[in-house]
Amino acid sequence: MSKIDAILSDICSLSADEKLQLIDKILISLHPVNRGVETTNLKEAEERMEAYDKGLLDTVDEKDVFSKYA
Repeated sequence: MSKIDAILSDICSLSADEKLQLIDKILISLHPVNRGVETTNLKEAEERMEAYDKGLLDTVDEKDVFSKYA
């Protein structure tokens, strides 16, 4: 039995939630998170949400957006 087959055998016994956690960890190991970028993105998202909550952003109705691609 190959190493991958042995690992797969163990994976099959995991719950769906455990499998999702494992998938997440594998994907992170393939593409490590750049903490600087993550921090910048989080800050930007929070600033945009604050501006939206204060009514400072122009918004577009989703029907208008999706009608362009229908």
